[in-house]
Amino acid sequence: MPSVSVRLSECERDAVETLQRDTSSLVEVQRCRILLFLARDLSVDTVQKRIGCARATVYRTVYRFEDSGVDGLRDARRIGTPRKATQEVRDQLLEYVDNSPKDYGWQRSTWTRELLALQLEADCNVRISEGHLGQVLREEKVRRGKPRPALRIPVKHRAKRIKEIQKVVDSASVEEEVFYVDEADVDLNPRIGITYIKRGSQPLILTPGKNVKYYIAGALNTRTGRVLYTHGPRKNSDLFTSLLEALNAAYRRPKRIHIILDNYIIHKSHQTNRKLETYDGRIVLHFLPPYSPEHNPIERLWKQMHDNVTRNHKHKTMPELWKDVTRFLHDVQPFPGTRVSTNRAVA
Repeated sequence: MPSVSVRLSECERDAVETLQRDTSSLVEVQRCRILLFLARDLSVDTVQKRIGCARATVYRTVYRFEDSGVDGLRDARRIGTPRKATQEVRDQLLEYVDNSPKDYGWQRSTWTRELLALQLEADCNVRISEGHLGQVLREEKVRRGKPRPALRIPVKHRAKRIKEIQKVVDSASVEEEVFYVDEADVDLNPRIGITYIKRGSQPLILTPGKNVKYYIAGALNTRTGRVLYTHGPRKNSDLFTSLLEALNAAYRRPKRIHIILDNYIIHKSHQTNRKLETYDGRIVLHFLPPYSPEHNPIERLWKQMHDNVTRNHKHKTMPELWKDVTRFLHDVQPFPGTRVSTNRAVA
């Protein structure tokens, strides 16, 4: 093999050093080092030993530089084949997600990656694997999620009503307290939730067979984050009125207590109205528009309760389960802001 001599101008040396510093390709780093060593008049044998490569690699690097300059040092393999998921394909994919599969003649009413891939192949003549399609969906910030129910007929003055309720929260004086109120179900039959499991196995969550239900009515203080609650075996007016009694007893100083809640029947029953009359207007109810759970923050409290307590639980009796529920409601205050998902279990 002939000896090799490389002469780099100052501009070329700067370009090679810049490429070596900025690139993430090990192949390009190796080529830059070979060229810089040869420019220092080191022999091919010496460069080969320092780099730990074959002699042919040293010569090929020199030839690439002589033919194409600094661009010849780049790794052409990184260019690869043209991507199938072009911007046009991505735009088409996002259009599918905004609609239902039934709009495109499919029997299903929800999208799967398999169905999206078939529709892309039919419309764009592009075949993308389900795995690659999942990566594209993640890049486009598309996730699997549950739709939110809404009334087919829009609620009249919905926005105005929500604005009025928000004004009650924002303008409450020191002599007033505002609460978000809602009820939640606690089932002895565990709610099945997602967790980490080994591939090829599926853990069993044993159920007691006959379900036992218990109910909780909660009030979330908008100012302090304190949670006041009552509970009972039935989700009826007695459960709600017992919460009103608890609020009236726990907050004696405020002249008025505002309660923001949904339109569930027990909130408007004759028993509830008679109970409210005994407070002489001290407790005032503000009803949210139908299907507005996103405007009631206590809904997020119930979700955390189910995530931390009732999903995949292994309690055999309701008293055991209820003990965990009450501990959660104690630890979660003030809500939001208190993390309970990393708490240790009580021995």
